[in-house]
Amino acid sequence: MNSFDNIETCYYTEYNSGVQCRLYYAPESFFFRTPLPYPGESFESEVIIQDEIIMRQNKKLHYIDILIDENELKLLLSGALARKKSKINLSIFILGFLPSVLGFIERGMNLPFVFFIQDTNGRNWQIGHIRNRAFIENADTGTGKKYEDNSGSGITITCNSPLFLYNFSLDHFSRPGDFNTDFNNDFFKSYD
Repeated sequence: MNSFDNIETCYYTEYNSGVQCRLYYAPESFFFRTPLPYPGESFESEVIIQDEIIMRQNKKLHYIDILIDENELKLLLSGALARKKSKINLSIFILGFLPSVLGFIERGMNLPFVFFIQDTNGRNWQIGHIRNRAFIENADTGTGKKYEDNSGSGITITCNSPLFLYNFSLDHFSRPGDFNTDFNNDFFKSYD
């Protein structure tokens, strides 16, 4: 797997910056299985997830509306020379000094999560998985000083893991069956 390849970009193709204005999330305990990529010959195989995620029974993703043009997803390298590791950093801004936002921060500040964010090119990026979860690193929430200031929460989410491309819909995760009398058909079911 130590082969290297050319990386070609199309100069006439537009590569849009930024992320969409909706962040999807669930606590790590809501997931039954979060598959990892199968590294192969291509560079893409290092980050593309090829199997669907399976949620636990009666669990689903939730979302947070985030302020457009105030969010950024970064992949960083950290560690000593020849011992580098990937680290994901997602900065978001939730508009409004609201009890629901303050409650989310209070409840989730030490909870492991898995997050999904879509970039403006339509790709779903997964932050965290069962073995290496994402956490809220910090939050800065305020009312703002002047009328023109944005009231809300700036939140930083980090994960000590590579960033993965989830090439499936976020609307229809699979889920495990109930394992009752039709046991053979219960390894997973798809949401309708």
